[in-house]
Amino acid sequence: MLLSKCPVNACARLSQVDVDPVYQLRFQELGVRPGATFRVSTRAAFGGVVINIAGTRVAVDRRSAHRIHVELEPAA
Repeated sequence: MLLSKCPVNACARLSQVDVDPVYQLRFQELGVRPGATFRVSTRAAFGGVVINIAGTRVAVDRRSAHRIHVELEPAA
């Protein structure tokens, strides 16, 4: 599933981060890397997604959200 399709308040795990190489290092610095778990906080009107990853809110733009693959975590 793509991050852009992930429902709000869903917990998921990043499986593949396929962003432009220019932004790859910045995403890794923010904790957006394969294997990390997160929760979708909100959806922005412009198509972006705000995720809560390791206690930090990170805004992901629409283009990048369409290139990040996630796996939903089972509900606890």
